[in-house]
Amino acid sequence: MKYIHIILIAILLLSCSGEDEKGQYKPIVIANTEIPLTVKIGEVVPIHVYAYAPNSCWSNLQISLTKNDENHYQITATGFDNESLDCNDVLIGTDTVFNLTFNRVGEFYFQSNKSPYTILYDTISVMK
Repeated sequence: MKYIHIILIAILLLSCSGEDEKGQYKPIVIANTEIPLTVKIGEVVPIHVYAYAPNSCWSNLQISLTKNDENHYQITATGFDNESLDCNDVLIGTDTVFNLTFNRVGEFYFQSNKSPYTILYDTISVMK
């Protein structure tokens, strides 16, 4: 009988949530990237990225760096948009630093954002 009470209490607690969280992960805008123009082979290169969501309904903001091929990188940002809440018009932001090291001479290209946001382009020249 004791176990039945515990199970009933657990079911009751799990079924009572304040608000159902409805929403989905969506892209957010990368507002700024700080990428040096030139670096030397083997030097640690900090890539500083700032991203923002438009209101307080957004949470769990994340910034990603993906290497598309030998010389091209894509920087994107996403966040969870909880559309079911009343939202305040306030920017929600995040930033991160990716530390890269290049082991050969050349130019490396970075694209931040995807459509519908303004696409930002940066290039790093790696020298000896």
